[in-house]
Amino acid sequence: MRKLIAAMCAASVVLIPACGRGEPNSLFDAAGYHVRGDTVYYLRAFPGAADEMQGVDVNSFEVLDRTYAKDAAQVYLDGRPLADADPATFVLLDRPNHAKDARYVYARDRVVSDDPEHYELLDANLSKDSAHVYWSDGSVLSDDPANFEIVSNRDYYTYTRDGTTVHVNGTPITAADPATFRVLAGGYSRDDAGAFYFTDAMPDANAAELEVLEGAYARDRAHAYWMGAVIPGADAASFVVLNGDFECTADATRAYYRDTVIADADPAAFPKDKAVTGCSETGITFRE
Repeated sequence: MRKLIAAMCAASVVLIPACGRGEPNSLFDAAGYHVRGDTVYYLRAFPGAADEMQGVDVNSFEVLDRTYAKDAAQVYLDGRPLADADPATFVLLDRPNHAKDARYVYARDRVVSDDPEHYELLDANLSKDSAHVYWSDGSVLSDDPANFEIVSNRDYYTYTRDGTTVHVNGTPITAADPATFRVLAGGYSRDDAGAFYFTDAMPDANAAELEVLEGAYARDRAHAYWMGAVIPGADAASFVVLNGDFECTADATRAYYRDTVIADADPAAFPKDKAVTGCSETGITFRE
């Protein structure tokens, strides 16, 4: 069908939407802004209709991206005027759906900051101005930008702290001490008083001894842990991860799926030269 229309466009002067004239069509045209002569349309994504935009100054109209556009008089978001935005100073920021003008910073149509002069992007998720630190959705993460820092950003976890609070992925670790906090790996962290998995304290853990193994597993001298919780009865000294992706582990006498003993699985009988390829609460499998 598209080849046929392309051939018609090349061979004919008939005005059809697929040839770039007339009202845009989401079957053929990309979503966003389209100028057709003296008319500007905003086309919604497929399957979507085109809305003719009213009051646009076509001569000064400028498409900024699929979301934002402007002319000499106003700024547009998804084809509609963005109230109070200043087109003369309005620019995109290096983050999807974020922009600023001389007065405000916007996340789509929401005002994030009224301090654009001091607003800066810190990484893919974080930004700040002179009064606040913001998470990726524009919500306030910290009121202490002077003492704010990114502690770690790896393994899908973003750890931050200011003078009073530690956060992971924008959520506070309420019991953590910012001054002594450090990140271990795989969602595990500690301070001088205790250990944490993601946002949760690990009351049974010895923070100084905690060793992260693989994936969601860790151990200290007394316990083995899955997702920060004690694996009941596991022998920490002999505990090993057999396959982190499939959440298979074992100690000297028992095998585990997550934090549950695998029935009738005897680690002493496991083949020494075959990798574990999967397990569940009822069994464990090895490479043939």
